[in-house]
Amino acid sequence: MATNVKLKTESSRFLSTILVSALESCREGDFGLQEDLGLSLEAMQALDQLKADQIQSISENYVRDVPNLKWFPVDVSKLTRIIEIEAREAQRYVMIDEFLRRGACKEMMAELFGLRSTQVASRKRFLNVPTVKGRLPATTLDEQRKVYDAWLANITIADKRQRMLVVAKSTGIPLSQIYREVQIIEQVAATAHSNASRICA
Repeated sequence: MATNVKLKTESSRFLSTILVSALESCREGDFGLQEDLGLSLEAMQALDQLKADQIQSISENYVRDVPNLKWFPVDVSKLTRIIEIEAREAQRYVMIDEFLRRGACKEMMAELFGLRSTQVASRKRFLNVPTVKGRLPATTLDEQRKVYDAWLANITIADKRQRMLVVAKSTGIPLSQIYREVQIIEQVAATAHSNASRICA
């Protein structure tokens, strides 16, 4: 049993080394190893977004349920899926960190990212982001107008989280206040749509 575990560990390290070597070669314009592995350029670009420990995690996930010495040839489909999942997760945490740094409250982190209060508190502590206690400051009329204008100006952004970040960057208003104003905007829009539907009926 110990031998199997050791072999899995060594296989994971070996695969991780191969992926890093292929990535470094691609950065230098040499795509030979990438082509030998059968990985697409898109997969290598996704891999390029990840840190060393994340690449190691990909290798560990890949060899975990493969019989010893049977993971060659590389199952490109499986490896690509794992890379894509890891890349999406990395992007998610980049967004989470930016939300917290821009003053997101725990309610919006729960709605938009499914994070519990303890997870938000832990991540804030890690990022050295202070927790603001008490009620949110009232949004001024000028701030309300800025949020409203910026929210409508970016209506083509389908991802609500991305849209909120764009509004925060353009207005400089904390995300917790933007979240509150957007809720009001959406409630007004929903009421207007409901009234219009009743009139049409």
